Amino acid sequence: MAPDTWLRLATGGIDWVDAVAEGRVQMSGVRADLSAYLPL
Repeated sequence: MAPDTWLRLATGGIDWVDAVAEGRVQMSGVRADLSAYLPL
């Protein structure tokens, strides 16, 4: 993901589900979902 996307996720500016749906986050694997840890 782009640095600005990470910052928005970490600060609550965007939701994980929305970021994935918009294609801002590409992930794979069972441990790739960070929604439980964001925002920080």
